[in-house]
Amino acid sequence: MAERNRAEGWQHAKLSGHTNESAIELLLKSSPAYQKDFLFRIGRQEAVISRVDTGGLHEKNVAGILGESTKAKPDIRILLDDGSRYNVSIKKSIGGQAYLIDPFRFMDGFEKHYGKRIPEDVERAIRLFWGAESDVKRIISLYGTHKLYENRKHRLTAETLYAYDPHLCEVLLRWFAENMYEVTDFCFSRGLAKNPADWADLVWYKNEVGENNLNHIFDVHRLCDAMQEAASPSTVFYGSRSGGTTIQLPFGFVQWHSPTKAIPGCMQFHHSLKKIRKALLL
Repeated sequence: MAERNRAEGWQHAKLSGHTNESAIELLLKSSPAYQKDFLFRIGRQEAVISRVDTGGLHEKNVAGILGESTKAKPDIRILLDDGSRYNVSIKKSIGGQAYLIDPFRFMDGFEKHYGKRIPEDVERAIRLFWGAESDVKRIISLYGTHKLYENRKHRLTAETLYAYDPHLCEVLLRWFAENMYEVTDFCFSRGLAKNPADWADLVWYKNEVGENNLNHIFDVHRLCDAMQEAASPSTVFYGSRSGGTTIQLPFGFVQWHSPTKAIPGCMQFHHSLKKIRKALLL
């Protein structure tokens, strides 16, 4: 029952998100005050909104960076009267999932998007931490600090990764810290979409379905800059629960997650409005 309730919770969140996007679309089209507030927040008070579109439940796939179709990151696309376009990613909650991707596709997509080779030791650490390595079970049997959990999830906790190879444990954190701009951009703007037309320009924390009173808009480039500046040992570190199952990040955290119970699991990036506002000094 617990697993079913969890699945129902994810489904509710998804449908509620689409309802929220539709409500925002309607208000942007029909309410002058709503339009004025949005334009003021993006510094375009002189402009006029000409068109608003949403993806919603029937959004079409777009070209992907890995050669297959994928979902675009923007939830709403806004066209102004001077031809300017704004692709907006909507967040209706102060925290939650920002991006879910398996580790192999994350590494491939990252390298193709940014032209940066992920070092072999970092790849090894990612595959071990997210359970995508063939010798995970052997390492758990020899070094496991939370064996019941690690065998069930087919992944290493931070404590076991450190016991097995301290260098891998340390280099994984260092890589996230040194590449925080790109990691933030990947999760909030690009995903696996190939073309800039399908990337998000703005992240808008806005809720019109009665769950949160939110209204914060962040330019993606400013957001990425702030996350990179904030990246340090005090913001990029392993979580303390159950031997270290998460990596805390300036914009939230990333953890192991398998919604279908498939092995290996996925990298689930979470966002936190509180952390983002702290990094942006808001």
